[in-house]
Amino acid sequence: MASADVAEDVPKGRVEDEEEDEDHEEDAQEEDDQEGDGMDEDDDEDDEEGRGALAAGKKDDKAKKKGVVKDKRGGEKQKADHQSASARAGLTLPVHRIAKQLKRGGYTKRLAIGGSIYLTAVIEYITAEILELAGNSAKDQKKNRIIPRHIQLAIRSDEELNKYMSNVTISGGGVIPQIHSELLPRKVPGKDDDKDMTAPMSQEY
Repeated sequence: MASADVAEDVPKGRVEDEEEDEDHEEDAQEEDDQEGDGMDEDDDEDDEEGRGALAAGKKDDKAKKKGVVKDKRGGEKQKADHQSASARAGLTLPVHRIAKQLKRGGYTKRLAIGGSIYLTAVIEYITAEILELAGNSAKDQKKNRIIPRHIQLAIRSDEELNKYMSNVTISGGGVIPQIHSELLPRKVPGKDDDKDMTAPMSQEY
């Protein structure tokens, strides 16, 4: 009887041990599963963060590229389209400044751009004519620099410019070398006076 009880007790202990081992294995599997789930969640979060960073980097690169392209195209268009009024009219003097002075002068309530361009063209033409004549006068005197004296000679030697600027006084220009005919000595007719061609002039009171 005793041996039978021992025999019965042994299987029961083994069964209990096996059940405990199974419980431990199940607990270990659950812990492994939980850890695996946590690791998977961390991996998923890392993957999502990495993907978000890559997407943000790609967007930034695209935005930068687009911005650079837009800036280049805009700059080229601005350079190509932007031209001053002087450049469009083919003038050297600034149209904008002359228009500004005309508006500041209060000559009229309204001022068209055509009037400013016309006046600028007239001033540029007169300036070019004076400088051309003054340059020729400087070359005649073998000078490389135009001085007020050359401008004075250029203006007074030209009939139209002299009439146009008759009331203008040029500082440092000097005067034109000219002697009035009445101030010249008179010639006295006679054979005896061939040597002395001049005679004193009398003054009448």
